[in-house]
Amino acid sequence: MTAAMDELLGILDLEKLEHNLYRGRSPLLDWQRVFGGQTIAQALVAAQRTVDPDRYV
Repeated sequence: MTAAMDELLGILDLEKLEHNLYRGRSPLLDWQRVFGGQTIAQALVAAQRTVDPDRYV
């Protein structure tokens, strides 16, 4: 995989804080911003982890 793909997968690998509570991270850049697509993608990953495996998000 490329470095960019590895970084993307790392951003989508959320830290589990407790039951149904996750923390995401942003890319390490000089400026501090969160883009909407990143927020939506992280929310979908968290949602997928909170439902039964036989359900689809």
